[in-house]
Amino acid sequence: MTRSERRERILAAAAAVFAERGYDAAGMREVATRAGISTPVLYDHFPAKAQLYAGLLQSEVDRLQAAWGELPEPRDAEELFVATVDAIFGWIERNQQGWRMIFAEAPSDPEVAEVHRRGQARATEKLAELFAAVPLSTDLDRSRANELFAETYKSAVNAIAGWWWHNRDLPRAHVVALTTDLLWHGLRRLTLQEDP
Repeated sequence: MTRSERRERILAAAAAVFAERGYDAAGMREVATRAGISTPVLYDHFPAKAQLYAGLLQSEVDRLQAAWGELPEPRDAEELFVATVDAIFGWIERNQQGWRMIFAEAPSDPEVAEVHRRGQARATEKLAELFAAVPLSTDLDRSRANELFAETYKSAVNAIAGWWWHNRDLPRAHVVALTTDLLWHGLRRLTLQEDP
């Protein structure tokens, strides 16, 4: 097994252990056992539990970013928006532990918190690209407006994902449609629609 293959095995084992026990109760020995390696080999890859968790968190952020990179070329901004929402909720559906790590758990360890902060910043930067074509009703600098939209979008999607976590009977397609109604079409347009 190569070093990178062993690292991936460790991260997979750590994800399972952290999911079962939480960060505080998870032990490095249990991660090593689950990965099928000795504890010294684990410490050779990750000298501390915080570094292991940070490595796992970084891996999850990379996977989420990769899901956005696989989107087809959109016809317009709305199609890009819907495809991005679907990609995010699809990733959440397949990676529940990753979603909890990135969005639902507040890290207290400074090293883990820094990885978390960088991941959030990358998400904001990526999302800001979605809003470049949205017209502004004020003379706010375009980049600051895009960042504001991205942070608002990120918070809203995370809140919807948290709600969906407790309402798993709702299919992803419905969650994507409702999220699009709220965040793309907007409340004003919804309130102007005639009753069916």
